[in-house]
Amino acid sequence: MRLSLGTSSTFILAGVATFLVTSSVYGDRSHPGVVTIELLVLLAAHALGYLRLWLSRELLLNLAFGGYMVLTLAWTDNIKLALNILPAIVNAIMVLIFFSALVAYHDVRALLTGMVAGYLVAAVLYTLTSGFPFAVPDDFSYNTIAGMYLSGLFITAVYGAYVGMTFLPLVAGAIFLVLIAMTTSIKTNLGTALGIAGATLLYFRRSVKAVTRVVLVVAVLGVGVAYALSANPGLTDRLRYGFERVALGVAVLTSREGDSGSTGLGNRKGWEKEGLKGWAATPVFGHGMEAFRGEFGTTSHSTPIDLLYNSGLIGAGLFYGIFASIAWRLLRARNPLRRAVRARIAVCLIAYVFISLSGTIYYDPLVAIFIAVSTGLLARTDRSAAVAHLGHAAVTRVDGPISSA
Repeated sequence: MRLSLGTSSTFILAGVATFLVTSSVYGDRSHPGVVTIELLVLLAAHALGYLRLWLSRELLLNLAFGGYMVLTLAWTDNIKLALNILPAIVNAIMVLIFFSALVAYHDVRALLTGMVAGYLVAAVLYTLTSGFPFAVPDDFSYNTIAGMYLSGLFITAVYGAYVGMTFLPLVAGAIFLVLIAMTTSIKTNLGTALGIAGATLLYFRRSVKAVTRVVLVVAVLGVGVAYALSANPGLTDRLRYGFERVALGVAVLTSREGDSGSTGLGNRKGWEKEGLKGWAATPVFGHGMEAFRGEFGTTSHSTPIDLLYNSGLIGAGLFYGIFASIAWRLLRARNPLRRAVRARIAVCLIAYVFISLSGTIYYDPLVAIFIAVSTGLLARTDRSAAVAHLGHAAVTRVDGPISSA
């Protein structure tokens, strides 16, 4: 009874948390103060069963990053502008704290199942309220929604790999890839493609084995997608436009400066130039939180440029140290039972690093979910691999809580 109750509560807690965080990205409830209250309630619910939090090195790096960003207020010129972004940074840290605790102490299968359910409810609700992809809202934020679908791709893919399920996660993943293409977000489409290609090379043997199981499913799904597109010309046009935007992105990446007439490219080159120039003036500490926006009226649309200008090498090093730490966990992982999980994590790690080059993601709560789930799963599987050295029977045991290691 206790196990059943614990599993059910984990499922509900994970589902509610994922729904609230995901829907806050696009919904009317996205006011930072509302999100903060929701996260505090969720943390209190976790505390009813576990009076502990898991402080991974990624979480410690993130706490240090947030603390340093607060410290930069001491030399920030536009305090009012800086305080506008501070709540989002705090909420992203709280999301990381909460989901890190869930992955560390709760049943992983129930957790991932709840996350998939919560995400799907949030995604379906978005379609019902906005009409996308069957219609494009007037205030459509393609990068934001593409990031939401990328998060869904990660959650469902990791769930399928962890529980050993192939068909449904594959179908969901293919749908998310189509939806990402329809958003026409260049960086998210290219980042996802690079992530899949990179993970395929890193886990080549695993990928080759998976292909044989995937071909039939993809063929069946392809027929269904083709029928849906043929029945709805609007969807076909949206998907075609998405691929055209991705092709434009490839052209921009492969062209030399000045070869493209794109205004966006010119702006980005200008922001990059000014950002690096300003960083050179104070390379270690930076100019202060949101200093770039305060100076130029916009962000640089690049996480490294923004962080270098605003918080110098210290801030940029702390944030990208989180991604480096996850990569180190992937390199050190040895548990043969979880290679599929690691491959899915590698896909999104590569994608987010690429996306960060042309977008600001250091306060994105969905990125925080990725960091928490990835580090927690890798830490638990590392523990299982260590236990396996004690005997052959230990290899098949379910990954235990990190706290018991």
